[in-house]
Amino acid sequence: MSGLSQQYKTIKEFIKCYAGQGDAEQARQAVEAITPAAEHGDVEAQLLLGRYYSWGYHNGCDNQKAIYWFEKAADNGNAEAAQLIMEIYRNDCPDGIDAEQRKAFILKWHRRWFAILAAKANKGSANAAKDLMSQYVEDCPEDITVEEGIEIARKWYDRWIEILTAKANRGDSMDKWNLAEILLYGDYVPEELLDCFTDEDDERNLSQAIVLYKEVTADCHFLLKHKAYFRMGCAYNDLGLWKQALACFKKAAKLNWHEAYAKIGDAYRYGNGIEKDEAQARKWYKKGADVGEITAILKLAECYKNGIGGTQDYEKAMDNYLMLAERVNDRGFKHQYAGIGTALYELGNMYLNGLGVQPDLKEAIRYFTLAAKKCNNPQAENKLNELR
Repeated sequence: MSGLSQQYKTIKEFIKCYAGQGDAEQARQAVEAITPAAEHGDVEAQLLLGRYYSWGYHNGCDNQKAIYWFEKAADNGNAEAAQLIMEIYRNDCPDGIDAEQRKAFILKWHRRWFAILAAKANKGSANAAKDLMSQYVEDCPEDITVEEGIEIARKWYDRWIEILTAKANRGDSMDKWNLAEILLYGDYVPEELLDCFTDEDDERNLSQAIVLYKEVTADCHFLLKHKAYFRMGCAYNDLGLWKQALACFKKAAKLNWHEAYAKIGDAYRYGNGIEKDEAQARKWYKKGADVGEITAILKLAECYKNGIGGTQDYEKAMDNYLMLAERVNDRGFKHQYAGIGTALYELGNMYLNGLGVQPDLKEAIRYFTLAAKKCNNPQAENKLNELR
C-alpha cells in the first residue's frame, strides 16, 4: 500500500469514530500528509478533509474548513460533498450567519447537490437517476412543492429505467433480472411515487418484466431460471392472464421452486386458468407444505379447517398452524413473520371458538399476544383490543 493510500486509510478509520475516539495524533499527521494532494485536486482527499473537520469527527470541529474542502470536492463533481455542505448549514450552521442567509445557503447547496446528480444521470449514471427519484420525494428543495417534487421524481424514474433498460439490453442475466424485479415489485421506488402510477404504467412495467424474465429463462441461468418462471407467473397473474401464469408456475414447480406450489393450488381453488378443482388445490398445497413452504402450509391448514377440497379436520389444521408457530423465535424465519403471525392468530381463534379443542380464553390470548408482539399482526392486535 502506498504512503498516501495508508494515510487515507488512517483518516477513514479515525472518522468512523466520534470525537475523542481513535488516535487523534495519528489522524492529524495523516491530514498533513494528504493536504497537498487535496490542494492539487484529489477529490477523495478533499472529501476526507471535509469529514475530518466537520462535526462529530474531530475534537477541534471547524465547519468553515469543512465547507472549504467540501466545496472543492463539489467543484470537482462530487455530489456527496454538496449534500454535506447543505447538511452543515441545515444542522450545524457556522457562527455569524443569520436565518435568511442560512436558508439561502441551504437552498443553494440543495440545488447544487441535485444539479451534480442530474449531470451524472444525464451521462448515464443509474445510481444518480435513482437518487434523484428518491430525493425529490423524500428531501425536496424548499422552493418546490410536494406535488411538484413527485412530478419531477417521475421524470427521474423514467430516466433510471431507461438507463437500466439499455444496460439490460447489452448485459447479462443479472442485469435483466434486477430490472425485472424493479418493474414487477417497485424495488427502491418510493411509495408516494408508486401511488401515482396509472393502470397503463403498471401494465407497461409488467409486460416489460415478463419479456426480461423470458430472456433470463432462455439464457439458462441455473441460479435464476426456476425463480424467473415463478416471477413471470406473478406478473401474468397481476395482468389477469391466468393460463399463462399457471403454465409458468408449473414450470417453476417442476424446477423445485417451492413457492410455486401454493400459486398452482390457488389456480385450482379459484378456477384461474383452469377448471376449478378444490381437491386438486388441496393436493398442491400439501406438496408445498411437505417441503415447509409457509404460504402452502397456511393454505392447507385453511382447507382442513373449512373442509375445502376434502374432509374438515380441525386437528390437522391445528397441526399445520403449530408447525409455523414453533418458528416464531427462530431468527432464520424473521423475514417470514407475516405468515407465522397469521398462524398464531388462527391458533388464537381456534382456542377462542373451541374449534377442535376445548375453548380456552387464556390460550387464545397467549397466541393473539404472540402474533401481535412478535409478528406485528394487526388482526391479532384488534382481537386483543376487543377482548379487553
